[in-house]
Amino acid sequence: MNNKFKPKHKLFGLLAAALLTTCAAQGAAAQTASNTSYSTDTMLSSENKVPGAKPLWTAELDKPTAENREQPALAVANGNLYYVAGGVLHARSAKTGKQLWTYGSKLKPGSAVVVNGSIYVSGQTDNSIYRVDAAGKGKRVYQLAKGSTLTSFSIDGTTLYLSTWTGLSSVNLTTGKENWRSTQVNSPSIELKVGNKLLIPAVESGAITVGTLYAIDSQTGRTIWRLSGSHSQLLKAEGTKLYMVDDWPKTDSSKYVSDIDVIDANTGSIISSKSFVPIKEGLDPLGQYPNDVTMVGDNIYVSTRDNELYQYHFNADQATVRPSVLNDNGQWIFGPYNGKLFYLNSDNIGIHARKLADQTAVYYEGLDNPASQVDFINSGIFVGQTDGEVYALNVTTGKALFRYQTPARSFGEFQVSGSQLLVQAEGKLYAFALPAELTKPLSVSTPESAYKKAVATLSLNGKNKPINPSMMTINNRMLVPLRFLSEELGATGTYDAIAKQAVITLRDRTFTIKAGVPYAETGTGKEQVALVSPPVVLNNSLYLPISDAGSLLGVKVVWNGGPRTVEVTTG
Repeated sequence: MNNKFKPKHKLFGLLAAALLTTCAAQGAAAQTASNTSYSTDTMLSSENKVPGAKPLWTAELDKPTAENREQPALAVANGNLYYVAGGVLHARSAKTGKQLWTYGSKLKPGSAVVVNGSIYVSGQTDNSIYRVDAAGKGKRVYQLAKGSTLTSFSIDGTTLYLSTWTGLSSVNLTTGKENWRSTQVNSPSIELKVGNKLLIPAVESGAITVGTLYAIDSQTGRTIWRLSGSHSQLLKAEGTKLYMVDDWPKTDSSKYVSDIDVIDANTGSIISSKSFVPIKEGLDPLGQYPNDVTMVGDNIYVSTRDNELYQYHFNADQATVRPSVLNDNGQWIFGPYNGKLFYLNSDNIGIHARKLADQTAVYYEGLDNPASQVDFINSGIFVGQTDGEVYALNVTTGKALFRYQTPARSFGEFQVSGSQLLVQAEGKLYAFALPAELTKPLSVSTPESAYKKAVATLSLNGKNKPINPSMMTINNRMLVPLRFLSEELGATGTYDAIAKQAVITLRDRTFTIKAGVPYAETGTGKEQVALVSPPVVLNNSLYLPISDAGSLLGVKVVWNGGPRTVEVTTG
């Protein structure tokens, strides 16, 4: 009988064990689902294959503090660098790090500049400017009167400009005598000189706080004009025209995200105004300001609060020529540069770019933490991450050439002297040898690499002829060399290689196109006609989509992919 019960006890034991296992599993599942844990797919440290680097040399700098977080740029010239640390001016060889000399005491950090082979630096408290020669011998060249407080200085030729809490002074460096003094703007900084005018931005408070701009006569110190309205960002200065963002506060009736004024630098009057990016229906106009506005050439880039990026040609008729909307899920931070726009990744870790030519992405290798400092110099991108790691990358390929771990979280501006990269990292200066590929200056940005040759034949009213130079293709769009096609049709034209522009006449049709401009101008009235995509210079020839070529020349143009012919029919 006992034998009969033994299997039963064993069965109960197995059931109990299974029950305990199930309960334990359920308990673990419940604990996991209780929202007390977070994990994300992060790159393993062993997965980062970017090679490490060793500094050529290091030096001590003044450490930034909570009260003064600035890490000012170094003065770099002729293979040497100059900076103030501990109140003393230091000169070092950028290549070897050897200290060449030191000068002075109680000097102001970040004040060293190199002008005409001499180093100028200001005192911390004595309101003096010192000039030091290349051998380290120096002397005081000017001292403000007691009661004035020097905030900054700049030099233009033989003129020294001194900014104080109460205004701006001009001093002749040769004689040491004051030329004039202006009290129009407190603690001014000279943004630009146009002709004989010093352009000085200012912030003024009244019923509302506005940003404005003063033009001061560089010869007399007289105020020539003050800009009306509110403007805080100078986008471009071209001849006597200033392009500035109008940042007057929005109202309920505001229709656009961004407004740009064109200002006559001679008079300060607003010549014209243009608006960009209509405010979407249903959004409160009072909150619709741009994240950023940039002007490169005649192209305007406007980033909105929802990270949409719009590209306009400033001179385009917006009723005819629609803007390009450049979509990306990251945050636009820079560009165009090297034919690309640059973005922080959507998770704020790493950087990628999009080519303007075809919107394909370029990813930058190795970056695995948020960026603290990013600088583009020649063919290099230099990134300092919040974990202290520094990266040097090729802007064209995205390849990381080296990395180095510092103890810093914040970085000063990256600088290059010859083949040395200079890195400021919270009180420490590092110098690294740069690979040759990163020291090469970028040529004028060209998108040629995004385009591919397409072997094709021209069929003109049934007669075939090879196309030379060859057709090009991008994103399944076929582009034809304009000069070849127009001359085959009997058109006449003038071609300006420097301006990258062509004026074509065929019978009663005349039009002008220019590389990078998204419209053609037709007829004597210069009426704008939108193009499928802007013309582009490839192989030293001006190309445009075959559909645009046909409509502008007044002929029927069809791409026949089977026999690979551009079939053109006239009449």
